This record gives sequence, C-alpha cells and structure tokens, in this order.
Amino acid sequence: MVKVTETALSRLKRKLKRQPEGVAVRITVEDGHVQFRPDTEQKGDVVFARSGQSLLLVGLETSKRITNRTLDVVKTLDGDRLRFVGTV
Repeated sequence: MVKVTETALSRLKRKLKRQPEGVAVRITVEDGHVQFRPDTEQKGDVVFARSGQSLLLVGLETSKRITNRTLDVVKTLDGDRLRFVGTV
C-alpha cells in the first residue's frame, strides 16, 4: 500500500484550492513516469483525504505499481516537489 505524508497532503490541499469541489489529484504511472492530474473519484480508488476533502486518488493498477512507497515533499533545485521515497 502506498503511504502519503502529512506534508504531501498539505501541499495537495493547497494545489486543489483553485479546482472545483469534488476534484482531487490522481496519480498514474505511464511508461515508467509518475503523473499527477486533476480528476474525480472512481469506483475502486484508494482515496487519501483530510478534513473530509478527497485530496489524492490512486487506482488499483497504479496502487500495485507504487506499493511500499511513500509520497512526500522533497527539496530539489527547482523547489519543493512531490516525490516518492522508499523502496519498491
């Protein structure tokens, strides 16, 4: 199961302020690249929420690919970014 830090959830909540109600961030993995995009909850999603607001959506297939990983905020040369930490 993927884990999400409180720091990452806080960042996602800030990113979603400009989105319509009911929209969260969906993680997908395509061609080995992790992508984040706005989406709405689908049946079977793993949903990470805070204060009743869905923030992060992970589909079943994606969940299998990122199991045992933790989504966190990492400092990079380009600023703070959402990144996975941990082992596969």
